[in-house]
Amino acid sequence: MVPVRSARSVNLMMDAADEVGLPDDAEFRAAFASYLEWGTRLARANSQPGARPVRQAPVPRWGWGVAPPYTNTGAS
Repeated sequence: MVPVRSARSVNLMMDAADEVGLPDDAEFRAAFASYLEWGTRLARANSQPGARPVRQAPVPRWGWGVAPPYTNTGAS
């Protein structure tokens, strides 16, 4: 997979997200796009001649609340 195809794949998947009615808020779309981009980078790396993909690689977990909530400690 070449970078142009990776970008096109992400664009097509984002179009599909629109078609099926996934949330269109900026935070969701940014997280979703990042996950898709990660997947296409992994596919590109694993499809190179001589690539040796890891058989049991961990899959990142993403979702709401990845960062801890803001708390005001009152420190000034």
